[in-house]
Amino acid sequence: MRILLTAVVALATAAPALLAPAATAHTPSPAAVGGGPIASRAVTAQETVALRRRYFGAENVDATGAVRKDRVILSWVGVMNFAMAIRGHVVLLDAWVPRGGTTGYVPSSPQELAALRPEAIFIGHAHFDHAADAVPIAIASGATLVGSADQCAELLSRVATAMPPRCVSGLPSGAAPGTRASVDVLGGVSAEIFQSLHSAAAAPDVQDGLHVPVLPPPSTTQLEHPPTPEDLAHLVGVLPDAEAGTVLYRFSVGDFSMVWNDSAGPLKDQAPGALDRLRELRPVDLHVGAIQGFGQFTNGMRDIRQYIEAVGSPLFVPGHHDDWAAGITTKGENYREPLRQELAQIPAERRPQVRFISDPADYVKPEVLTFPVNIEPIRLTRRCLAGKRLRLRLTGDVADVRSVRFRVGARSVTDRTAPFETTLAGRRVGRLRAVVTEAGAAPRTLRRTLPSCRRT
Repeated sequence: MRILLTAVVALATAAPALLAPAATAHTPSPAAVGGGPIASRAVTAQETVALRRRYFGAENVDATGAVRKDRVILSWVGVMNFAMAIRGHVVLLDAWVPRGGTTGYVPSSPQELAALRPEAIFIGHAHFDHAADAVPIAIASGATLVGSADQCAELLSRVATAMPPRCVSGLPSGAAPGTRASVDVLGGVSAEIFQSLHSAAAAPDVQDGLHVPVLPPPSTTQLEHPPTPEDLAHLVGVLPDAEAGTVLYRFSVGDFSMVWNDSAGPLKDQAPGALDRLRELRPVDLHVGAIQGFGQFTNGMRDIRQYIEAVGSPLFVPGHHDDWAAGITTKGENYREPLRQELAQIPAERRPQVRFISDPADYVKPEVLTFPVNIEPIRLTRRCLAGKRLRLRLTGDVADVRSVRFRVGARSVTDRTAPFETTLAGRRVGRLRAVVTEAGAAPRTLRRTLPSCRRT
C-alpha cells in the first residue's frame, strides 16, 4: 500500500493543475491543516472542555471537562482512529488524522486530539495511517503510549526531543500471534493486549469457498478536498513508517466489554491457533474492527468474517473503510454490500448486528457510538464475625477511591489501600459511617445501621 500511495502522491505533486479547478470550492479549516510537531501553545481549560463536548457530546461532559463514567463513547476521526471516553478516561485508539491524499475531509486535527488531554494512546500497529501523530500528540498532551515492546521501540525511535513520552510495553518483543496480557494503565478499566496479524494477501482459500476480490470503485474525494502542499509533505514524510507488529485490545468496564482491532490478518493461514485464542476474549459486547486491507484482493472479506466469528460479539462496527488515500480507497458505503454478503455465511443466530459508519457523515459524531455502562455504585457493607467483631468494607466501583475513614460511634480507622476494609469490635451500639475520598472529588459520607453482633 505504501508503494501505491507513493505513486499517488507523486502524481498529485507533479500535476497540481488537475487539482486546481476544485481548489476554490473548498477552503480547509486551519485546524485541519497540519504536519510535524504540535505547537506548544498552552491549551486553556475552556478549550479542552469545548473540544470534549464536541467529541463526546455536550450532555456527557460537565463544566470541568469530566466525562460521565457510565458511558463508553467513541468518536471516529478516520481509518481506525478514535477518540474514546471509557469510565471517564479520555484515550485515543490509534493516532493519525488522515491528510495528504486530501485536506479537510476529516473535521479534526492532531492539535485538537492533543487538546482533548488524552491519558493514553493505544496503538494497534505503527504504520503512518495509524500512528504518525502518536508521538507528537503524546509529547504535547503528556499521554502515555501503549503497545507492544516492538511498537514502543519503533515509536520512540521517532522522538526528536530529550524528553520522550512514556510508552508501556504490554507484550514482549517478537510475541507469537495469540499471545495476550493485561495492561494496567486506566483505573477501573480492564485492558488486555493481544498479538495479532496485519492484513495480507494470502493465497485464495478454496476450502472456505469462493471469495470475490473486493475492489474499491473510483472516487472524487481528492478533487473535492484537494491536499495542501503542507499535508502532501507530511504524507511523504511518514510513508516509510514501519508496522512493528500488529495487536488488538479488549477493554471492559462495569458490565460492558469491547474489542478493537485496526487490521485483520490471515490468521487461518499463518496462525490458526490465534483464532482459538481470540475466542477466549469472550464475552464481548462490541467489536470495532478494520474491514479494508490487503486480504480483500485475494480472499475478499474472509479474514474480517473470521475475526468477527472468533470474537463473537452481537454488535460489529466496521472501520478502515473510508476514503482516506486518494486513488486507492473509496467511500465507506461501497464496502457495505461486500460485508453483508460475507457475513451472510454466518448462521443467523450467531450473525452480529452491524452498525455501519460512513464517511464523512459519521466523523466526530459521538451520538453514533455511545454505549451505556452499568457501573456498580460504591456501598458500605458490614458483616458480623466471630468474637463479637464487625467487618466494614467498601464495595462497588472503588477505582478512584484514595482513602476511607470508617467510623463506628466515636471510634474511627482510616484505610488508604484497596480493598478498603477494617474490623472493629461490635459490642457497642453506634452509627456506621464511611467518609470516602475519591480523586478529584470532595469527600462524601456513606451511612449504614449497626447490626447486633452480641450473639455471634
